[in-house]
Amino acid sequence: MEIWQIVVICILMLPIFFLANYLIVRSAVKNRKETERRLELAAAMSVNRSLKASKNPRDKYRHRKR
Repeated sequence: MEIWQIVVICILMLPIFFLANYLIVRSAVKNRKETERRLELAAAMSVNRSLKASKNPRDKYRHRKR
């Protein structure tokens, strides 16, 4: 194979590389956003539970058996 043929093949493969790179980065960003959304939701739920428990201190001991 001559050098010019190798260069042509490399040039023709560049769009394929860019397309694959775009798809990989897009899926990585999508996964990262979903993970961050789940973490924020879990943190918000935890804070909500803590605030509910601290509003009425008797709720903390309501389920105790005597």
